[in-house]
Amino acid sequence: MANRTGGNGMGTWGFGVLESDSAQDFIDQVRALPIEGRLTTVTDLLREVAADASVINREFLPEEVIAAVAIVAAVATESRDYAWMDGENFLDAIRGIQPQGQLHDVALVALREVAEGDNSFLLAGWKNDSDRTAMARQVDEIKAVLASA
Repeated sequence: MANRTGGNGMGTWGFGVLESDSAQDFIDQVRALPIEGRLTTVTDLLREVAADASVINREFLPEEVIAAVAIVAAVATESRDYAWMDGENFLDAIRGIQPQGQLHDVALVALREVAEGDNSFLLAGWKNDSDRTAMARQVDEIKAVLASA
């Protein structure tokens, strides 16, 4: 997907895991694909990150990784009550994708690579502790969905 070569380059408008330009661009790209292509794109990204975390920020942005993980989590649950699922683009992107139980462990590994610990890609750099806490809460929700599905 995106290839960032230095600088932050990300536009973030909220504390949600999908509230960044990079995450939304990934969701838009996935949404534009046929259903089979959506699953392949998400699967390939997650497997690459889980196998070699050094691809983060070289081949895939952290925001793209969390978006791919969120897609796997969203199709794993029937609930649509999570704040990170809010958005017509996201719901359109997951429409038609069947639950992928075999991807849950891979998605959890990829999620840990970008969102585990205060110095992780997604949690470092927040200037406001309440926003950081809200982001961490959404990450924890996604982990819980994947772990319980």
